[in-house]
Amino acid sequence: MRIVHIAPNAPYTDYWGYQDNLLPKYQAKLGHEVWFFAINIKWENNQQIECACGEYTLADGVHVKRFATKKYPIRIVSHMVAKMDVYESLCRIRPDFIFYHGLTSITIFQTIKYVKKINPKCHIVQDNHLDYNIGLKFDSLKLRLVRSYYRGLNHISQKNATKVYGVTPWRKTYAEDYFHISKGKTDVLIMGADDEKIDFKHRKEIRKDIRNNYGISNDEFLIITGGKIDKKKKIDLLMQAVKGKEKVKLIVFGKANADFEEEFAQAVNDNVIYIGWVKSDQVYNYFFAADLVIFPGQHSVLWEQACASKIPCVFEKWDGMEHVDNGGNSIFVSDITVNLLSRTIDSLLFTEKYYCMKAVAESEKTDIYLYSNIAKKSVECAKP
Repeated sequence: MRIVHIAPNAPYTDYWGYQDNLLPKYQAKLGHEVWFFAINIKWENNQQIECACGEYTLADGVHVKRFATKKYPIRIVSHMVAKMDVYESLCRIRPDFIFYHGLTSITIFQTIKYVKKINPKCHIVQDNHLDYNIGLKFDSLKLRLVRSYYRGLNHISQKNATKVYGVTPWRKTYAEDYFHISKGKTDVLIMGADDEKIDFKHRKEIRKDIRNNYGISNDEFLIITGGKIDKKKKIDLLMQAVKGKEKVKLIVFGKANADFEEEFAQAVNDNVIYIGWVKSDQVYNYFFAADLVIFPGQHSVLWEQACASKIPCVFEKWDGMEHVDNGGNSIFVSDITVNLLSRTIDSLLFTEKYYCMKAVAESEKTDIYLYSNIAKKSVECAKP
C-alpha cells in the first residue's frame, strides 16, 4: 500500500523520536511505501529554522517532500489557513491511504480533491494532538470565532474522512467536544516507543551497569523520573517524598525551566541523584535501571515510553489518560502531596502489590506501547 502523511502545521525534523517520525518508519517496516509531506521548517539548536523545499529519502526508507506554506502579516491568520500545495504531488504519487496530521489546516481540502477526482478508494484518516491543556481555551469572543471557524472546517472535511484518532483518550474527547467530530468516527491511536531504541536483549546488563555507575545496590529501590522539569510536573514533590527513606534512591534526568530552577535545587537531597539532560534514545536504558518510574504531574510522551520499557509506573490521575494502565502495569494517584507520594512509595517497596505490577509490566500487555504495533493499528481501517 502507498501511504502519504501530510503535516501542514508543525515543524518536522528528520530522525527525531516523535510520532510523525516513528509512525511512518514502522509503516515502512510493514512493507508499505511511505511518503511524508512536511513544511520547510525544522528544529536546529533549539530554534525553528527554514530549510530547502524538495524531495529526499531517509535511511529508514521513508520519502520526504517539503513544501513552503502561505504566510500572512497576521500570525493567527497564517495558522488558521495553513496551506501546502499538495494536490499535484498527490496526483503523481497516487496514495491508497492518507494520514493527515491535525484538524486545523485547509490543506485537507486539497487532499479531499485528490480522493474525489483521482482515487475514490483512498482512505483519509486524521489525528489530534490538542487537549484541554494545550488547545485553545476559547475564553474570548475572538477565540470563540476561531473555534467556530475550525468547527466549520471539520464539518465539511469530516464527510470525507474515515477516522479521526486522538493520541490519548483525552485528545479523542477534545476532538469530539471542540471540533464536533462524531464519536462514531473517533478512536485512540496512542503514542509510544521506538522498538529499535529499547534493547530488551541486554536489559539486565544495562540495569546493572547504570546502577553500578551511581553506586546503587540491587537491594535498593530505585525510582526514575525526569523530562522537561517545571512546576506542573511536580517532580520537586517527589524529590521531597524520598528524603530520608532507607534503601530508596531517586534518579532525576532532564533540565529545570529557568523559572523553576531555585525550587528544584532546594528539593535535592541525599536520596536524589540528579544527572541532567539525557539523550532521548538513552532514556530507555535508565528506565531499565529502575524498579519504579513515577511521573507525579502533567503528561508527557515519557509516560508511554516508560510503559513500553516494561517497568511498573505511578502517574498522576488525569481523566482520559487511562491508556497507560493496561491490566495493572501502572497505578494512578490524585491530589498530589509529598505525604501522598511518600505513602505510595512505601506501599510499593518490594511488596506483593509491587510484584503484581511488575509481572504485568513485563508481560505482553505492554507491547501495545511499541510503534511496531501502533503502526499496525494505524492502517487497520484500510483493510478490505
